[in-house]
Amino acid sequence: MCFVKDLFWDEEECVMQLHPPHSQYVNNSRYCLHLWKPTYRDIPMPPPSFVGIVGLGPSDSATLFAQMTATS
Repeated sequence: MCFVKDLFWDEEECVMQLHPPHSQYVNNSRYCLHLWKPTYRDIPMPPPSFVGIVGLGPSDSATLFAQMTATS
C-alpha cells in the first residue's frame, strides 16, 4: 500500500484510504483501494500516539504482543 501511495504522492504527504458509507459505495473492482487527498487543504491527523507506539518497529511490536498475550 505504501509503495502504491508513493507512486503518486510524496512520502511526506498525508493521503487517506476511503471507506465511504454503504449507500455511497462504488465498487468497480474488488482489488481496488481508494486513496484520496484534498487538493487545497490539509487532512486532519490524530496524534501519533493514537496510531501506535512511536519508535516501536514491526518486530518490536510483535515481540511485545507475544509477551502481553503470554502473561494474560
